[in-house]
Amino acid sequence: MEPDCVSINLYTPADGNGNYEGELNNVTHEGHEDKLIDREKYSYHAAESDCVQNPCKNNATCQSGFTKKGYRCLCTVGFEGPLCGKDINECVRDLHKCSDDAFCIDTKGSYNCTCKDGFQGNGRDCKEVLYDLEDERKIEVVASIDLEDTVNDSATYPLAESEVSNEVNYENNERGGNLNRQRFENISSAEIDDIIYTRTETKKTKQSTKWAIRIFEGATSCKEAHDHNITNRNAVVTLLVDSKPVSVFCHTGDFGCGDGGWTPVMKINGYKSTFHYDANYWSNFEEFNLPGGKTGFDKEESKLPTYWNTSFTKICLGMKIDQKLRFIAINKQADSLHSLIADGHYRNTSLGRDKWKELVGSDASLQKHCNMEGFNAFSSWMNRSKTRIGIVSNNEKDCQSCNSFIGFGTGGHPNDAKSCGNEATDDSSDKGRKSIKAMGYILVQ
Repeated sequence: MEPDCVSINLYTPADGNGNYEGELNNVTHEGHEDKLIDREKYSYHAAESDCVQNPCKNNATCQSGFTKKGYRCLCTVGFEGPLCGKDINECVRDLHKCSDDAFCIDTKGSYNCTCKDGFQGNGRDCKEVLYDLEDERKIEVVASIDLEDTVNDSATYPLAESEVSNEVNYENNERGGNLNRQRFENISSAEIDDIIYTRTETKKTKQSTKWAIRIFEGATSCKEAHDHNITNRNAVVTLLVDSKPVSVFCHTGDFGCGDGGWTPVMKINGYKSTFHYDANYWSNFEEFNLPGGKTGFDKEESKLPTYWNTSFTKICLGMKIDQKLRFIAINKQADSLHSLIADGHYRNTSLGRDKWKELVGSDASLQKHCNMEGFNAFSSWMNRSKTRIGIVSNNEKDCQSCNSFIGFGTGGHPNDAKSCGNEATDDSSDKGRKSIKAMGYILVQ
């Protein structure tokens, strides 16, 4: 039996093969007496549990029947100790991913990264900045050119000769002149995004003008690729994801979520269990089938490093059922999809059940109540409907025993083998009983 199970509801009539249906639960009636419902032909049995008062701290899982104390605590990420009451200091133990140019600040159960003075970024990636002496604007420093001398040694980013104009005029130099291609001969292939005048210095009889050159090293998302005119059509583009080249199929047209460049994150085959609700892929930093990220809306499953690296303000969700593609969009800002899902905490959305049903079409079926939607939506009963992104519904006016869902990364009753699609096991659902598997697509912008 599963270590979390401490009670069972047994449906006493056997089926034609002599088998019995049972519901395993991770709690007993103790402390939940008001939720125990007497149901005909069901027999309830519970073990003595040392987890009724739950001595575990910080959202840890209490499992009864272990150790001399009669229970054990399974700590959530960021905590340790017998009762999970001790915060792990990731900064002291060097368990963080902060940049060398950032401060690591320990928080309860986690940590924050803050770029040091003179640098800017998200804390994991910090770049040097300077202030324009003329108007005090903040400017990213990628390379500086001294027009009196040769290219500064710090200019080591690639730049193709064809991407530099013959002459870049500059002002405030008494001798006049221009900045020509030879000044960039030590910078090999990438695009100059902008050239910004910074200041003029006079030393003895020589005057030199300093420039800050903002070099576009490469798009980190399909939106950046679109905005920088790298591509304005659907195509495979090599992005810089966590400073590493990753080729993905960028969708730039409006296929159902709006245009402007959409970055693929995951593709899920509902007939397979690769991305089942309980799969480790939802919480880890492991990619799956990178080549599948280059093939568009097909049957290739894939999880790309964009799952934990790409920030966004919109999510596009798509399902393909019987070769028919349908999409919905969610306005949601986050550092990554991983940051919304990996910790297992429920985060709500407010699309409404009818919007989720658009993914499936006219055959979509859900029960009438609960309608818990968003990220990590699940029934309070352990073996019932759950989905990493989507909606779960119930006949009762609570979310304890949901028997229907529409979502991505699904699991639990009524079809634990499914990982994407629509399931409804009750005749009172919108369209009755349904079991629809889908090919799912998740993109961000």
